Amino acid sequence: MKHLKEKLLAFAAPRKAVLIKAAIAAGAAGFGAFFLLFGPPHLIELTETPKFCGSCHSMYPQHDAWEHSAHRRARCIDCHLPNDNPVNHYFWKSIDGNKDVFYEFSGLREHDEIKLSPHGHKVLQGNCIRCHEGMVTHVDKKRACIDCHRTVGHKRQGALAVR
Repeated sequence: MKHLKEKLLAFAAPRKAVLIKAAIAAGAAGFGAFFLLFGPPHLIELTETPKFCGSCHSMYPQHDAWEHSAHRRARCIDCHLPNDNPVNHYFWKSIDGNKDVFYEFSGLREHDEIKLSPHGHKVLQGNCIRCHEGMVTHVDKKRACIDCHRTVGHKRQGALAVR
């Protein structure tokens, strides 16, 4: 066992400077990743504003339509992110936000190609019911609210979809 320890020390001694630099780099990368994932509180607050969401080229039409809609006092995240608990909210915020950033800067999608995913439809429906709970007690919940109220959140954004 002593022989093995001596071999390890002999191996590590000339590489000590490299190991220290690698440890510092790994620590800095870890700090950077932590900062990017959780960021300062002001960054989280900023990314939850409609102004931030509307700052991307592909969101200009949606943001403009939202400003003239019945829901202009609601934030984008009030409708488009799960609001049942903070863990689920920030989990989906990171997924949807990174997806949106990827598509914005990759050029793989234009603003007219933005559509709600199946998960987005479920989240939107849950948030409609959460906010308008008193109004929807007598409504058929098998249909999505946006089937009839397509333009409420984003006025002038497409025709009504009727089943």
